[in-house]
Amino acid sequence: MEGGCYVLGKYLRKYRMENGLTQADLAKKLSVSQNAISQYETGKRCPSISRIAKIAKTLDCSVSDIVSDLDTVGI
Repeated sequence: MEGGCYVLGKYLRKYRMENGLTQADLAKKLSVSQNAISQYETGKRCPSISRIAKIAKTLDCSVSDIVSDLDTVGI
């Protein structure tokens, strides 16, 4: 799912920035490290489905907003 992680990370970063949050801010709200958020955004690590749901709720968007276009990379 490497390509999918990269696409997901781009959307995660987009919605995080639209909410005016730093990686550290989002990490604190999700009780994860800032490094985890960085790895999600760069596609080096994929969050779990449950984590994606928490991210979406925190960023006031839907899960489908964050995972949209994953089908274009074969996911």
